Amino acid sequence: MKMFKKFALAALILSLSTGLFAMDEGLEAFMEGADSYNKGDWVSSVFQLKKAAAYEINDNPDTYYLLISAMMNCERYSEALGECENFLERFSSSVYDPHVSYLKGRALFALGEYEKSVIILSDYCHQYEGHEMYASALFWIGESFYACCQYDDALSLYERIVTEFPGDGKASAAQYRIETVNQRNREEKLLYLLKQTGEEYLFAKEEYEKQLRIYGPDNDITRQRLSEMQQRYRELEDKNRELERQIAEIQKTELETGKEDNSDVIRSLKDKAAEVNLLLQLQKQ
Repeated sequence: MKMFKKFALAALILSLSTGLFAMDEGLEAFMEGADSYNKGDWVSSVFQLKKAAAYEINDNPDTYYLLISAMMNCERYSEALGECENFLERFSSSVYDPHVSYLKGRALFALGEYEKSVIILSDYCHQYEGHEMYASALFWIGESFYACCQYDDALSLYERIVTEFPGDGKASAAQYRIETVNQRNREEKLLYLLKQTGEEYLFAKEEYEKQLRIYGPDNDITRQRLSEMQQRYRELEDKNRELERQIAEIQKTELETGKEDNSDVIRSLKDKAAEVNLLLQLQKQ
């Protein structure tokens, strides 16, 4: 009996010493991960915090929130998304919940899951209105709409950020996007007008050729149609010249501001202008 008590006491001491050793090792791993995080060494931080999370002492919201943040900073978005889902399932009443919900939406955006990102960030805005990341969440919802070419929806969010949160870090980015969307809208209008110019000329030309086939070149009706077409040609030429001036103005603005976000649209505008010019030149032949 005494032998058993001695053995039990020895086992208890060994167990406690092992537990204390594991506790020290776990805390050391966490401190190393936190130190790397503070230094901006995200890769080392992720490695050390994942190691720290294997210890029971670190199985808490603090460790996993820091791990998620480090993963986001080193652009390991798929892993971060998985950890966000795990965190929100296990630590649903944590003070970090709003931040993790926001980071989940950001991770989805970074992965190109724009519709899912809108859903998650919209839920975040509904639940945590007034939270410090609220304006940022609105911005990334707007960016998701922008990426899906839903420019009007994006524009309303950018304008809201600039109006309601002028001191937020996302206000300047939102203002830039407002200018980008407005410029895109102007360019799309120019594309439409250029298209209309070309189509109007083609219609007038076809009508003239039709009259020419029916009545012959010396008929009064044909001469009248030719006169009308020449007048219309001059109008279209003036219209096209004005559109080209506006295109040049947009290009000049882009060069002065260093904004070339819509270079593809500009190229399309120039191609369309060249096409219209070609059509107009055919009238002279």
